[in-house]
Amino acid sequence: MSEAQQHQHLLELHNQMFLSPQDFSYRWGLGYEELAKICAISKSTAYHWLGGQASRREAGLPYQRIMAVADFLFANAEVINPLLEQWHNPQHPN
Repeated sequence: MSEAQQHQHLLELHNQMFLSPQDFSYRWGLGYEELAKICAISKSTAYHWLGGQASRREAGLPYQRIMAVADFLFANAEVINPLLEQWHNPQHPN
């Protein structure tokens, strides 16, 4: 598989990743304030995503994808954290 094909395949997998706010917040023990920070949304929106039936709103697919990616990062933190540190500090390679 060529590098371009690998990138295309990776993007296709990424575009299939979705996780609801309820599942994500339950899995990681997050409240609406933390969820708002992760998704770069208002606390009010996150509150309504997690709210009761009367006030519940659906999270759009782009936000569900953000939560799925965050879930992947959290679940693989031991491997990904050093890579992210290196990415943020490219002048100091490991």
